[in-house]
Amino acid sequence: MIYYSIRLKNTFFIILPILLLWGIAARGQQVAGTVADRVGVPKEGATVRLHTQRNGQELGSQRTDATGHFKFRNLEIGEFYRLTVSLIGFGPWSQDSILIGDKKSTELKVLLDEQAGQLDEVAVIAERPLIEKRLDRIVVNPESLLSSTGGTAQDALEKSAGVTVDKNGNILLSGKSGVSVYVDDRPTYLTGEDLRELLRSIPIAQIDRIELMTNPPANYDAAGNGGIIVIHTKRFRSKGIHGGIGLSYQQGKYAQTINSADLSVNRQKWAVSASTSFSTTNTYTDLDILREFDKGSTTMSPIFLQNTWIKRTGKSLGGRIGADYFLNERNTIGINTNFRSSPQVLSSTGNGEFLTRSNMRDSSILAKNLEDRKFSNLGINANYRLRIPGSERKFTVDLDYLRYNGGNIQLFDNTILHPNGEVLLFEELEGNVPTSIRILSAKADYVHPLNKGFLITTGLKSSRTNTDNRSDFFGIIEGEKFPDLEKTNHFRFRESIHAAYLNTEGKLGKWNYQAGLRLEGTYSDGHQLGNASKPDSAFKRSHMDLFPTFFLQYKPSKESRHSASLNYGKRIDRPHYSWLNPFVTPFDKFTYYIGSPYLKPSYIHQTELSYAYSPLVDITLAYGRVSNMMSETIRIQNGVYYSQQGNLGSLTTKSATVNISYDPIRKISLKCHTALHAVHTKSQLFGQQMDTKGAFVLLRPSISYKVTEKWTFQLDGEYQGSQKFAQFTVEERYRTNAGISYKVTPSCTIGLAVNDLLHSDINAGQIGFLSGTQANYSTLRDTRTFNLSFRYRFTKGATNERSYQGGGAQSEQQRT
Repeated sequence: MIYYSIRLKNTFFIILPILLLWGIAARGQQVAGTVADRVGVPKEGATVRLHTQRNGQELGSQRTDATGHFKFRNLEIGEFYRLTVSLIGFGPWSQDSILIGDKKSTELKVLLDEQAGQLDEVAVIAERPLIEKRLDRIVVNPESLLSSTGGTAQDALEKSAGVTVDKNGNILLSGKSGVSVYVDDRPTYLTGEDLRELLRSIPIAQIDRIELMTNPPANYDAAGNGGIIVIHTKRFRSKGIHGGIGLSYQQGKYAQTINSADLSVNRQKWAVSASTSFSTTNTYTDLDILREFDKGSTTMSPIFLQNTWIKRTGKSLGGRIGADYFLNERNTIGINTNFRSSPQVLSSTGNGEFLTRSNMRDSSILAKNLEDRKFSNLGINANYRLRIPGSERKFTVDLDYLRYNGGNIQLFDNTILHPNGEVLLFEELEGNVPTSIRILSAKADYVHPLNKGFLITTGLKSSRTNTDNRSDFFGIIEGEKFPDLEKTNHFRFRESIHAAYLNTEGKLGKWNYQAGLRLEGTYSDGHQLGNASKPDSAFKRSHMDLFPTFFLQYKPSKESRHSASLNYGKRIDRPHYSWLNPFVTPFDKFTYYIGSPYLKPSYIHQTELSYAYSPLVDITLAYGRVSNMMSETIRIQNGVYYSQQGNLGSLTTKSATVNISYDPIRKISLKCHTALHAVHTKSQLFGQQMDTKGAFVLLRPSISYKVTEKWTFQLDGEYQGSQKFAQFTVEERYRTNAGISYKVTPSCTIGLAVNDLLHSDINAGQIGFLSGTQANYSTLRDTRTFNLSFRYRFTKGATNERSYQGGGAQSEQQRT
């Protein structure tokens, strides 16, 4: 694969065709009916599909409700349609030449014949496209990317359209940071290393789909400048017994395993599901740092060169148990619990050298650090659901409780050596950093359909978060411990967020629309408990904001492959809880991370214009402007490197994205995600005027070849051009992956994947705007891996009932 480096300077231009609008107006006719067996018993969960008679195109599919009802709206007068119905345990049913006339609704009664000799075990396998475009989101089906076989949610996100990962491992969506990550419509409330560890503990075998929303509708929390990412795990809703296992062995420099199992039992009044996962972590990071100091900017030697080898080992055990009880055909109550425990050990060895301008060694430092990390979480959701059969009207209530406990016992040993090997100084530092987070959340949502296909959704939400963070550090001299009061701290933070929203959606002729308004009020206070070296301090803040969202789509006709859409949204990015903590956390003797209780939220206004010729091409232009942008800032003082989140002035982003899906012949499928992003940052930083502009290209092509019905081969890759953002310049990077899938049986699949074949995915760059200093870094991870996976699924039973997947806790968890 050949990669072309693209460098764009000063200006960003976009040239694309003007969107063409044409077609014939449609009227709001409908086909509705009921599905029952031959004795008249309504059948719930039957799959009903509607096709055009003319070319067989599928216009939509749905499952019948508890009374056997289904309904398709907004059909064209004078058109002929075909309806098919399928249900496990019954023979197929279809009817051709359904003519839509002037009558408002065409009513059908479907009677199914029971099949004799029904199989005890049925495997339901459906192939889905890698990317699906919807009005307000992009849906990614990670199992369609074979190089992700046997991987985790972290691997799936890194290969999803529009998703990138920065130098610190933070997730960006369409080039923007501040992304909120949800699992099963519940926010994770995690950031940084804790979020990455959670994503690494979720096997791809348990993921159904990933939804990417740069402008989420009003029923979602307004938090997250970059939008939100929702990971939906597999929930088997059919009545009967369903289950599966996934086993994966991964070999890089070291070996790791990822394993999972799930089981669902849906019987009459009850639907119970459970899943568990167990994985091991055994990987490394190889970090090189070069810092050059101008004369007089520090008392240290002018050049500091350091290599740090970080070894990470650990285990993760997680699980989920959920149950729904159907009081009657309208009312359902449910409870869901999830838990996870992820202990880890990080051991690092750093070798640093202080050099003169003539590259002569002045002295050296040997750093040995050990971190024993503990992290666990528990989530409980109780819910109530009211649903009117034969209608989209429903009412839901969610109560959530989330608890996070973390701990980190640290030991830092630093030995400074003379060039002749003599020990000049030996230092020991011990730290104990426990963290506790408690979140309570309650929300209620109501959906009410109006005439002519209009839908109104409204709701209320309230959440309360309490965090308690301690940091106790001790210097050790000749085996005796002495409190290090400069690094020791105790910080408590409380926050309440109250919200109300109204959202409406519908269809007017050729136009689909969705518009919403969300009101959020935030009230917070923090308390830093003092010690003998630091005074006690506290702060309080409050703000209330309105967040509008708007989506508009034009489609000439139901059968047209052309569509155009426009959307706008305003969002907020609140400081993560850990960023507000004013702790000083050491990475090594010359690198520290600092929190800031004075951080303010940032706001973004985002507009997108899209055109699609389905399923061949999808083109999107986007413009966003962020005020009070939060970003990592770096300063160097007396040779020590301090990393701290700060508020920058403004950030402007422009982007053009093209997704192409093309099948030149029956067995070959070509796909390519191409994005061009331009970023302009303007701010005062450490007394300097910072005005940086940069653009970069992102390419993610893939080709699939279906050798036989059982064998499939896939090759994919990624190229990310050099980019500039605030103080940072990130060098270009690329990787190539391959995967093979073999279906032993319809329910059993073996996969083999090779990632980063050339071990070329190196994260390197420079840091600017450092008074009197130039800094460079390069990070090599264990990305070249061979994954062998095994998946088996089984299904026994019939009909489908959707189990509950909602949740009341929203963006708070994302910020821990």
